[in-house]
Parts: sequence; structure tokens; C-alpha cells
Amino acid sequence: MQGNRTNVLQIVGNARLGGVASCLLNYYRHADLTNFKFDFVTYAPSPFDEKVKEVDKEARIFYISPFQKNFLKGIFELEKICDRNDYSVMHSHLTTLSAFSLTAAAHTGIPVRICHVHSAFNKNSEHYLAKSFLRPFAAEHATHLMACSKHAAENIFGKRAAEAFILPDAIEAERFYSNGADYAESRKMLGLSGKVVLFVGRFVYQKNLPLLVRAFAAAAKDDDMTLALVGDGEERHEILKLADELGIKNKVRLVPPSDPVPWYKAADVFCLPSRYEGLGMAAIEAQTAGVKCLLSQAVPRETDVTGRCVFLPDDEKMWAEELKKPAEHFYDCGELIRMSGYDVAHEAHRLTDFYREALKMRGCR
Repeated sequence: MQGNRTNVLQIVGNARLGGVASCLLNYYRHADLTNFKFDFVTYAPSPFDEKVKEVDKEARIFYISPFQKNFLKGIFELEKICDRNDYSVMHSHLTTLSAFSLTAAAHTGIPVRICHVHSAFNKNSEHYLAKSFLRPFAAEHATHLMACSKHAAENIFGKRAAEAFILPDAIEAERFYSNGADYAESRKMLGLSGKVVLFVGRFVYQKNLPLLVRAFAAAAKDDDMTLALVGDGEERHEILKLADELGIKNKVRLVPPSDPVPWYKAADVFCLPSRYEGLGMAAIEAQTAGVKCLLSQAVPRETDVTGRCVFLPDDEKMWAEELKKPAEHFYDCGELIRMSGYDVAHEAHRLTDFYREALKMRGCR
């Protein structure tokens, strides 16, 4: 306890990657901070730190060695942080790497230890062997399980999946809602014309962007179309090279990580051709903005909260055919988003309510 607030240590890991950090920030901004104080553990300083301080100036951000590089050093450094502070809850967002963070929590006697999975993996995944090895140990020291979706819970927790509390990766939906009036305004602001195909996320193997680039090239040969890729990652140069080889470099816009809301509001179709996903939060954001979504069959069906997503196999011709179809927008999705649990303004209380119940179960309050 600090004053009359219960101390919670949030284990984020790489805060630069966006997905988990963004989800946690959404809940943090709307959480009950009169009764709870959050501290954070990441691998290095990042813009995430400033955003945390904007919410609560008393929050602390600690840095440890990445578990992927030296898990023993990381555990030792995390144990020192736990020993020096009075934490009642450790909430680890590292999926299989929670095996290491929760080991430190157990060694230092933190009573509530949450293993939270935000993703899933399969044989197409990067680091598949390491993830497969760690999976049985991810929640070994957890007192409670949490997941972003049933699919992710089943993928990581197996027979224990039913124990998992499903906490959707909710968004600040009010920012994304659109009635169509801002479509033209956003396009003008961003300098867009014709049909706009959008991807938002990391440029990494998981997202399967080469398939999208090739499908777009086939669809856009004689049409006024733009492929907007918002994000960054290790495949950036490969994507640029492929676009150049296909003769569509002038139709592809690579946009550095930034607020994606104007891009969603300006888009005609959103694409997520991933090889694997725990859920696919960008698709939730796109649906909230009323954009038609084309998703790979590796994206869980739970992602289709509006009933208007199209799921496609790993077939460039089929993706190209869908991209050629007339644009559609669905500006009546607000209630469906709220009912599905993705509006954080209505959901944030569920996180701190969970902490309260977990602490009671452990005899702490």
C-alpha cells in the first residue's frame, strides 16, 4: 500500500511495440486511481513513459534487461524492484515470457500474480520453438489468468483456458466513431484520393504484408488506389523494395507510427492479412470507424464484432478480387462495439474490480 492506494506492478516489456502498451494505457487513463497506484516495468525508456506520467505523476517506470536476451539477469533485476517496494499485485502482460516475471513475483511474495495473454501463436510464428517451450510454464506461478480473447486463452492456457478472465483490449472508442461526415475532411487533410486501402500495425513477419502488397498491385493496376501502411518494423525496406519491383511505389504510402484515427476515418477498406493473431485490435479500431475489414483466416472470428468482416485464405488473387469491389462503410456500429466490450469508457472498471476480487480471494483485503 502507498497511502491508501494499493500498489500494482504492470510488466510491459517492450513498450515501443505498441499493442500491449496502447491497451494498458487505455485502461490506465480510465482506471480507479484513487484506490490503486500503478508502476510499470519496461525494457528501456520510450514515449510510453511520458504518457504514463501524464496520467499519474507519482507513477514510476523501472527498466530491466529483456528476458529474451538474459532471462536470469532480468529475473534478478525484477526481484530487486519487488523487494524494495510493497506490491500487492503483479500484472504481467508478457504472454509466454510471463514465466520469468511471475517467477520473480512468487520469489518475493507478491500475493496476486496475473498472467495476461494478449496474443496467440502457431507453427508460422516467429520464435515458435521458444514460445512452445515456455508455454507450459507461462502461468506456473500465476494465481490468476487473464486473456484478450477466448482464442488466446485456449492457445496459451490449454486445459486451464476456462479459468481465464476475458478482458477485451478495449479502446477509447469515442475517438474512432464516425458518421461519415469526417470522411472527406480526413482525406483532404491527409492528401488522399481514390480508393484507400489501409493497414495499421507492425511491419513484421506475423502481419504477412508482402501478400497484401502483391494483392494490391494486382487490384490497383488501372485504378486510382492508395495503399496506406501506418506503422514501422523490420520489414520496412522489404516492403519498399517489393512495391518498387511491382511498379506501385507511387501508390504506396508508408506512414511512421502516429495517431491512426484520421487514417481509419479516411479509409475505404482495412486489411489484416496476418499469419497468426491473438485477436487483431486494429480490426476492432477499423470497425469502430465504420470501415469494411478484410481479415486472414488466422485472425480469430471473435474479431468480427459487427458481423461485417470478410475472412480470406492466404490467396493473393482472392484478396485482389475483394480489393476491387466497391467501397462500403458502416457507420452504425457504435452500439455493437459497446455491447462487445471494446469501449474502454464502459469497461475500465472491470480491471480494478478484478484486482479487488483477486485480493479478497488471497486474503489481502
